[in-house]
Amino acid sequence: WRLDKDQVASAQLLLKADNGQNIEIIVICEEPGIHIIAFALKNSTHSWATHTVELALDGTFNTNAAGYEMSTVMAEANSQGIPLGFFMHVSTNGTAASGAKGWVLNDFLAYYVRKCPNVKFILPDKESSEIKAMGTTFPHTKHICCVWHATTYIDEQLAKNIPPMAYNPCSAYCIFNFINSMWAPGIASAGNAELDANSGSAIEQGLGALMNVKSKSGSASV
Repeated sequence: WRLDKDQVASAQLLLKADNGQNIEIIVICEEPGIHIIAFALKNSTHSWATHTVELALDGTFNTNAAGYEMSTVMAEANSQGIPLGFFMHVSTNGTAASGAKGWVLNDFLAYYVRKCPNVKFILPDKESSEIKAMGTTFPHTKHICCVWHATTYIDEQLAKNIPPMAYNPCSAYCIFNFINSMWAPGIASAGNAELDANSGSAIEQGLGALMNVKSKSGSASV
């Protein structure tokens, strides 16, 4: 049933044969040291992309013999997930530059920026390059991380018997520019007092919500 003895070449031949019918190959500028296979499902993209309000990106790792990591773009429809397309990549020789995965993901997601103009909510996976790529391509949407991954991360950090790192507001601001770069624990400048109070309230509300989720799930409290 293979079109070639090499499974990757076989998959590419199959996609090329079906391109324009059931799938559409997404052209991506490949980076040195990384190989990409990306395509959209025409039926689901054509019928639902413009109606999509929630868009998710989820990935798998170590699920095939060729070593490709696969990600899928999922649209929400009446509380069900509809796959719109797939993105597969693998490091070929270890020479890929830092951030290469994010760059090619930007090209892949740019296709869905055009196809899904009404997206309001983004649900990225826990992988940092996927989160950054979604933030770059969909900057005006609300990004929601998985509660399970958030609570698991908190549990892992609290379980470590080491002192926490010192907070650096400037470093935090470089990553998320909505953070007040002048804020420090226990210090509130006159001009930023209201902002500091609001930030503290938001943090308390966020932690409270996470604890409520944990208590309802029967997990040990933080």
